[in-house]
Formats: sequence, structure tokens, C-alpha cells
Amino acid sequence: MRPSGAALQGRAAAPRRRAGRALPAWRHAFVGGTAIVALASAGCATKRDVRDLREKMAAMQARHDSLFRALADQNRALMDSVRQANELMLRVRGELGNQLVAMERQLIQIQELAGQSQQQLASLRQQVSSRQQQLAAPPAMEQPANEPAAGSGADAEQLYRVGTEQLRRGNTSVARQAFAQLMREHLTHELAPEAQLQLAETYYLERSYDRALQELERVPEVFPGTPAAPRALYRAGVIAEEQGNIPRARSYFQRVISGYPTSEESAMAREKLRRLSDR
Repeated sequence: MRPSGAALQGRAAAPRRRAGRALPAWRHAFVGGTAIVALASAGCATKRDVRDLREKMAAMQARHDSLFRALADQNRALMDSVRQANELMLRVRGELGNQLVAMERQLIQIQELAGQSQQQLASLRQQVSSRQQQLAAPPAMEQPANEPAAGSGADAEQLYRVGTEQLRRGNTSVARQAFAQLMREHLTHELAPEAQLQLAETYYLERSYDRALQELERVPEVFPGTPAAPRALYRAGVIAEEQGNIPRARSYFQRVISGYPTSEESAMAREKLRRLSDR
């Protein structure tokens, strides 16, 4: 018994009502197949309609597969990124841990070095304090072996020998004491001008340049006719030039030339003045 026309229309209307709903992609094939069967059973679908519907279903299936593959690729890429991020984080944590350990070791070494430096600084301070106390005490003149002490009865040669020896050793204060004693007790001795020159040199070695110049100027004042006089003036000019006092240096060199024109220092003073004039 064939169904009536109303029944067929009801069956055909049912797929159309369901077509208005949004169906998942994986159910399209089932719906399409149902539609084909419904069309075929209704007897109103042509072969062309069936073919078009199948092509649409195939296209929808291909698009669904493409979307699924893209989603799968994105998921794999995301998982790879997460894994790489975790590996990087673990590596960074490990490196930071190693750096912290190294910094702690360096800090310990610095603390140890600081402690050693404090000890060395304390030792240096103690040495400086001891040295200051020694300098503050009256200097005792050292004498060469097998020679008597250079007291008030010492002769000029002995005092000069002691002074030059102490000056060579760098004991400027002791050397100055010997030269000063020679000047007090043996002013007319032939070594007295040389002793005055060496006394000025002790101040130069201590970088008391103004005092050194004062002592050098005493040589031509006290011993004007001795060979030590032009030597003292020339030495004073050299010291003034070293200190950058060019006018004062020129004055000393002029005094050498005018006061002692035949001396060896006079020729050297002329050469100095020529060089200074070129500046």
C-alpha cells in the first residue's frame, strides 16, 4: 500500500525543518545520506540533484578534514613550544643556581681577602707609628766601624766622611747633622764649602726645595772665592728649572756667568740660558 500525498509531504518537510539547525561537521554525511534516501523515496529527486548533494557532502568532509589537520598541527606546535619553554626554564634555573654558588664562593674569598687586608693594614699602621716615634727621637749619628763617634772633638775629615756615607745610604737627617757640625766647628776647613753643598742636598732629597735653595745660596755668601760657589749657583738654577720657576732659574744662571765667567759652570749656564730662551 503506497503512502498518501499528505504523508509524503510530511516526510519531505521533516528534513527541511531539521536542515535549519546547526549540525556538527561529522554528522553532515549522515544527514546528507538521509536526505538522499528521502529524496529518492519521495520520487521527486533527479540524478543531478543526488550528484550535487554528494559533491557538497564531499567538499564539506574535505574541509572538515583540513580543519582537523590544521588543529592537530597547531596542537603539536603548541606542545613543542611548551616543552621547549619548560626545558629553557630548567636550564636557566640550573645556570642561575651555578652562578649563585659561584657568587657565594667569591664572596667568601673576598671576605677572607678583606680580613687579610685588615691585618696587613694594622701591621702597616703599627710600622708607621713606630717609624714616627723613631723620627721624633733625637737622631743618633752612625759611624763607620773602627772609627770614633763624631762628637764635638771629631775632625773635619771624619765628619765629612760620615756625612757622605750616611747620605749615600739615604739617612738624610743623620748626614745633615754631620755636615752641620762640620760647619760649626770647622768653618775655615777646605771641606766646609763642600759640606755646605751636601747639606743643601739633604733637603733636596727630602723634597724641601725652597730650603735646599736657601742652603745653596749660602755657599757664595760664605765661600765666594771657592770652586763650590759657582757649583752651588748652577745647582740652584737646575733645581729652580725643575720646579718650573724659569725666571728664578735664569737669575741663578746669570749669577754664574757674571760672577764666575771662567768656571766650567759658566759655559753650562750659558747653554741653559740659550735653551730657556727658546721656550
